[in-house]
Amino acid sequence: MKTWLYLPLLLLGFILPGCTKKTTEIVIPNQTILYQITPDAWGYDNSTGIYYYVIKTPELNGVSKTDGVIVSMARFSANGQTPQSYELLPQVYNNQSYFVIHDDAKLEVDIKGINGAASVKPATAVWIKIVLIPSVGVN
Repeated sequence: MKTWLYLPLLLLGFILPGCTKKTTEIVIPNQTILYQITPDAWGYDNSTGIYYYVIKTPELNGVSKTDGVIVSMARFSANGQTPQSYELLPQVYNNQSYFVIHDDAKLEVDIKGINGAASVKPATAVWIKIVLIPSVGVN
């Protein structure tokens, strides 16, 4: 009878050690690029009516389709010197649509007026933050 009492304990001794979970974490650091665009540096495309600025970013050369590219623009305080926050692009601000396109060598920030408004470039310098987030794709 006592052997039947020890049987569950014996089985637990074999089962519990096999229940340990092993987790492997891979940490890949992101890369942040800050870039300042002065008011006189914006180009203007007469055919589309869009202001644009091209940022050469060779760091995008190794970016794959599973990686993340996040672009944000600094919104400045009333004094125009201190960034209050960074806001993700694309966005609409003061009747202007800010959007971004990129390939493996450059990133372009475009400004276009919305609802028929004319495009207006910023009157002060603008800080652009580009964050490259590598990712391991799982199929």
